[in-house]
Amino acid sequence: MPRIHPHPEVLAGGIQLLPGDQGRLLRHVQGCPSCRRKLEEREPAARGEGNVLSWRPSEAPVSRAIEGVLKGLRSRAQAVARERAEAPALLAELLGHRVERQQILARNSRRFRSLALCGLLLQRSHEVSVDDPGQGERLAALALELAGFLDDGWYGERVLADARGRCWSLIGNARRIAADLPGAEEALLRAEADLDRGTGDLTEKAQLLVYKAFLRQAQHRLDEAAVLFRRTVSIFLSAGEPLQAAESIVELALVERGRGEPEKAIQILARANTLIGLAVEPAPRASP
Repeated sequence: MPRIHPHPEVLAGGIQLLPGDQGRLLRHVQGCPSCRRKLEEREPAARGEGNVLSWRPSEAPVSRAIEGVLKGLRSRAQAVARERAEAPALLAELLGHRVERQQILARNSRRFRSLALCGLLLQRSHEVSVDDPGQGERLAALALELAGFLDDGWYGERVLADARGRCWSLIGNARRIAADLPGAEEALLRAEADLDRGTGDLTEKAQLLVYKAFLRQAQHRLDEAAVLFRRTVSIFLSAGEPLQAAESIVELALVERGRGEPEKAIQILARANTLIGLAVEPAPRASP
């Protein structure tokens, strides 16, 4: 196969190349006697700044850039770890104040502007909502207030959109438990809008569908609830979350029983048992 030689102006440096093309050209010339002879014949020009043989890929700027990025990532990782470590104490301090004071601190105090703290507030909201949905909604609303003042330049706009979506999801769930079904519907719609602007995390969207399915149950729209639970099972399995998929299957079985399909409910529960078994099965031991 004939070798393709570069244009003489390229060899002379009269045509500027991208670094990647320069590297390929350099390797060609070094292994091509014909092109080397042409350069030797143009010795005066070959000594100019454009001479490809005088060009060497400069690794120092690239290395410095990469090192800067890695240093930034290390700094970010350390900051995130520190934020997580400080969050429990901040949560205790924040909740130790009166309700009115908590809201003021969430809006005005930089000490409490922490995504990890926001996450702990949502976790507490989830835990208390079953027995005290009013308190659960208040805590999720406090997290939402806090999320509105977090630095999107640090956390990223999409990450914060996910956080707001999670807040609205839990507000909606608390309202549903409190039998405020219109309020729950409104909150879940706002959650969906925020998650659409978020990172696209599958588990976040699946959890929103779980809350929507619970709401459809409360609204006696069981056919829609069944469809939503089936969707969450598929998403959780795609995301590698078999336990959460099993929880959705159990809820789906309850919906099927409510629809007058007890045999189908039993079949569905058998699949849930299989998924739970896979999730808790210990990893195989390595051969000695």
